[in-house]
Amino acid sequence: MPTPPAPPRHAPYRTALSSAALIGAMLLGAGCTSRAERAAEAMAAGQQLAAAGQYGPAQGQFDIAIAARDDLPELWLLRARNQIALNDYAGAYGSFRNVLDQDRTNREALDAVSQLSLATGRLDDARDYSSQILALDPNNVGGLIIAATAAFRQGLYDQAEGQLKRALELAPDTESALVLQSQFAMRRGRFDQAESVLQPIFLKTGGSRDVRRQLMTVYEHSADAKGMLAVAARNVAAEGDDIANRLALARQMLLTGDRAGGAAQLNRIHTTRPGDARRDATVAMLADADMPTATLAPALATLSDPDPDLTLALADYALVRQDHAVAERLLAPLIAGRPAGVGTADLYGARAHALAGLGRYGDAARFAAAALRFDHEQTDALMARVLIQLASRNAAGALRDARIVAAENPDFAPGYALLRRALIAAGEPLLADRALFDAVNANRNDPVALRQLTAMLVANGRERDALDYARSFSLRNVASVAGWTIRGDLCRITGDNACAGRARAIVARLHGQSIPLPPVPTDERTDQNAADAADVKDN
Repeated sequence: MPTPPAPPRHAPYRTALSSAALIGAMLLGAGCTSRAERAAEAMAAGQQLAAAGQYGPAQGQFDIAIAARDDLPELWLLRARNQIALNDYAGAYGSFRNVLDQDRTNREALDAVSQLSLATGRLDDARDYSSQILALDPNNVGGLIIAATAAFRQGLYDQAEGQLKRALELAPDTESALVLQSQFAMRRGRFDQAESVLQPIFLKTGGSRDVRRQLMTVYEHSADAKGMLAVAARNVAAEGDDIANRLALARQMLLTGDRAGGAAQLNRIHTTRPGDARRDATVAMLADADMPTATLAPALATLSDPDPDLTLALADYALVRQDHAVAERLLAPLIAGRPAGVGTADLYGARAHALAGLGRYGDAARFAAAALRFDHEQTDALMARVLIQLASRNAAGALRDARIVAAENPDFAPGYALLRRALIAAGEPLLADRALFDAVNANRNDPVALRQLTAMLVANGRERDALDYARSFSLRNVASVAGWTIRGDLCRITGDNACAGRARAIVARLHGQSIPLPPVPTDERTDQNAADAADVKDN
């Protein structure tokens, strides 16, 4: 998706007063009525506020002006420019549309609505507005690129290619045209060409967000770990403490062997914004990267002052991977000397879960009770209690708590796996297996859910079905180490040596190894991925 348009270069925020006088004269020239006066005053106030960067208060003034006089396209333009500055793209789209209702050939409004239509997926509208631009100016590069991009996304490749060719003839260095040229190369499976189109821009200036996004897509599809690392580092440099960018950088550092660098990035995330959401994001990243739990403590040891929230996140990941011993080694020193309370309920719950997984049920029960005193639905404490109840053959109690975990955490795959165990203990094997399908359907991009389901299918003699799930997952998540690892294992089980070799090579490349990229099978080309991966079975 392209970046929504910035305020036009000629937007009057820094030269507001001269245009304010002109529009004010137009308003008052219509007659010195109170409506016209109110509109002129509000418009002038809005422009002064916008020129000072106070876009919120300015918006209120523009709204007052529009309410008084909604028949002037110039007022709607001022309002739309201010909404762009506020990142209110939906509002700006409506304002620009009002401009066109009154002035169908207004170039600024046509440019804006065509870009906004493309950015928000209104592809038919994007093609319609770009055709209006091209009717006014057949050599308008922006109109050609928008028309070509919309046609490309709709599968009208011949039309898109002709428009792109014309745009590149007119302006060969236009970044948005080069991004589309890269996408065409990717569609043909030519990752080298897709990269070479954009690499000079990236090396020279770092490129726009759209350039970096496309390069990252190229590197993901070609399993180029070093390329992904370079783009991730540039994203962090360009956009500061955006959590998703910093998490992506940590992932690439860990995968390419920079344990200290990856740990430092994670520590910064958790130091800056600790809490459930950050821990969940870290666990999801580690699961997708298929990080061995044995590397967690050594990574933490590279930090002089690891944040407790990061340590808890790493322990949470060990619990997700059912490595209760690693989780306990991380948690035991972290919890020492810290009493149970609202702020430590998650820590006590995680320790309870780790202890229960190790068979230390008495200790686990004490920690779980302490956590549940302060958070009655603390997930790990309830999971610990399920394990304790299963060990004591209390199937009814285990099933009750397991259902609470699944209901309160509908996209938490380990909760469904525990529910399955409780259902089996309660004599409900059909419902038990269904729980793992529910986990996949709750989050089709969760490698933990995929691993659980495929293991169950293999155990039930359904290896081919398991491979279908893994194949679809790897098409949706082309750079997932976990996805390709699971798929490779299933390829070996089903005797598909070529598939297993390709998966093994991709996993090696995702870890930064310089080995050749296996060819992409015809039915897995980029333009076919969405269709091939669209359906997920549920039984």
